[in-house]
Amino acid sequence: MRIRLVLSCALVLALFAPVHAQAASEADPAIKKSLTTLVNAIKYGKDDTAAQKVAFGAMAQGLLTDDWGKFSPAEQAELSRGLETIVRTLSFKKGREMFQYLDALLFEPARVEGNKAKTKSTIVVHRDLKKAEIIIDWVLVKEGDNWKVLDTVMLGESTLASLRDEQVKPLLKQGGPAAVMKALRDKVAEVKKS
Repeated sequence: MRIRLVLSCALVLALFAPVHAQAASEADPAIKKSLTTLVNAIKYGKDDTAAQKVAFGAMAQGLLTDDWGKFSPAEQAELSRGLETIVRTLSFKKGREMFQYLDALLFEPARVEGNKAKTKSTIVVHRDLKKAEIIIDWVLVKEGDNWKVLDTVMLGESTLASLRDEQVKPLLKQGGPAAVMKALRDKVAEVKKS
C-alpha cells in the first residue's frame, strides 16, 4: 500500500512538474520581449509604445491596496491616467538618460505565478568610458495576452511599496481619498508645466 502511494505521488509530480516549467518557459520569451520593447521605446523616445507596456491601472490599484474601493470609478480612472502622465513625464525621461548609453540588456529566467511574473535584468551601460551594471527586478502582470510592468525593484526596494508607504498612506490618513486626489492633480499639473 505504501509503495503504491509513493508511486502515485511520484507519477502526479512527474506529470505536473513539466507542465508548470513549460508554462514558465513559454511565458519567458513574451516577458523578455515586453521588457525589451519597453526599454527600447523609452530609449528612442517612443513614449506611446512604452506606455503600452506598463500596467497603469494595476499600478494605481497597487498604490491604494485595500483603499481602492473607497475611490469612485471616475477617481480610479483619473488615478490611472494621472499616474501615466507622471510616469511618462518623469520616469521615462530618467530612463531615456540612462538607456541612451545601453550596451546590453540581460535577463534571468522569469518566475511565473498565475498572472504575475518576476524577472531580474542586468542593464549594462557604457558612459564616458566607464561601464555600469544596473540590476532591476521587474514585476509584471498579464493583461489579456500581454505582459505589462507593474513594479520595479532596485537595491531590494520596491518602487510601488515605497510610493505607497511614503506618500499615499500618509495622504489617506491625513485626508482620505480627497487628499490623494488633490495631491495627484497638483503633481500632474506640475509635471505638465515642466
